[in-house]
Amino acid sequence: VSMGEYSNEAKAYAETVSDAMGIDSSEWIRAQGIFMTMATGFGVAGDRAATMSKNLTQLGYDLSSFYNQDVEEMMLKLKSGLAGELEPLRAIGYDLSQAKLEATALALGIDKSVSSMTQAEKAQLRYYAIMTQVTVAQGDMARTLDDPANQVRVLKAELSMAAREIGNIFIPALNAILPYAIAVTRVVGNLAQNIAGLFGYKPKEIDNSTGKVVENTDAVAENLADAQKEAKKLKSYMLGI
Repeated sequence: VSMGEYSNEAKAYAETVSDAMGIDSSEWIRAQGIFMTMATGFGVAGDRAATMSKNLTQLGYDLSSFYNQDVEEMMLKLKSGLAGELEPLRAIGYDLSQAKLEATALALGIDKSVSSMTQAEKAQLRYYAIMTQVTVAQGDMARTLDDPANQVRVLKAELSMAAREIGNIFIPALNAILPYAIAVTRVVGNLAQNIAGLFGYKPKEIDNSTGKVVENTDAVAENLADAQKEAKKLKSYMLGI
């Protein structure tokens, strides 16, 4: 849904990477979908957003391998960086400060200040700054796939995918059973409620505390309005002085 017209292409690429690198394709798809949602939310055009989401997802796995840290943690750092937060990526040595972005824009021949850019322009500039600073880490997972840390990561992914496929076997059975189970549970609940009523149990009535909160809120608003009027009077007196 997040990828829109690019969903089939994204899914095929995720499966290709999964076959080659042993990663969990569902994790890849989820991460790329979030990057896509963020990029399009900033106003980046669909084709550019799809490219950004693909490259940032791949970079997340490479950074995870390069720093030997959790994939989700690295994805979170990249999401924060794309959103304009400085500290998460600065913690691993990458600079997304306004001064850095201004210098990057100037090097690209852009004379527009960062503060006057649109959200889409800022997001693309941050993306460019990220990708051009992490060249040493790009492709690290492929280079070090045989290392023990990456092999353990691949094993965990394979176990997760195997468990999911085994679980899929039971989905048709669950789809057939669950509607009846829900109906039976509802009947039991209604029966228990009726039996409780026979023994004199009545649910507690909801008091009017919510109404009191609304009344108190209205009173606060009136007091604020009165305070504003008095502040205006004081201002006029001070201007006279």
